[in-house]
Amino acid sequence: MALLPLFPLGTVLLPGARLPLQLFEPRYLELARQLAEQAEDERRFGVVLIRKGHEVGPEAAGDLHGIGCEARVDAMALAESPIGTVVHLVATGVRRFRLDDVDTGAGTPFTTGVVTWLEEATASGDAAVAALAATALREHADYLERLGAVADPVEAPLGQVAYRVVERMVLDPADRQRVLDGADAATRLRTALSLLRREAAIVGRFGALPSSPPPSGASLN
Repeated sequence: MALLPLFPLGTVLLPGARLPLQLFEPRYLELARQLAEQAEDERRFGVVLIRKGHEVGPEAAGDLHGIGCEARVDAMALAESPIGTVVHLVATGVRRFRLDDVDTGAGTPFTTGVVTWLEEATASGDAAVAALAATALREHADYLERLGAVADPVEAPLGQVAYRVVERMVLDPADRQRVLDGADAATRLRTALSLLRREAAIVGRFGALPSSPPPSGASLN
């Protein structure tokens, strides 16, 4: 087990995804200060989806999902704004963790989690995973074509293909969490395929286009 500063959000961070944040609440400005004091390659925090509650205010994040993603800070900048000091931060999702508990004795204004890092089985060379990935990529391309959308080809290791597919879909955070929760690459790909087929059926039946999602990861605390 390990201790990890947590940033509860109303969005899901997936491994390999980018996450821009604007920090202005005092507790997260303190988190930014502590991150800035660490060596660049050690500036890490955890992102967990809020199950119940809000991102801001004294009652924020009353209930959190059990699986989150470690975020590696790539860039930080301090600025002044009409609301006061703001830290602009860009991070990248790295690895999954299980949230075992909250360390109530950590003495930090932000939430500190007790986490267990989740091991990832190597997917390269797994024929079954490769077949699922190929199916997911083909059906994803068909889905985008039906929406009249154009996207760059998905380029990712087999273990992350499901993440790259679902982040290019208009989904509720709970659906993205289902993929993050997947114990292995095959499970995640099956979940991604299920979501793809559900969304494609909605478009095919009703001719409805999903509404535009918010910018990926652009969340204000």
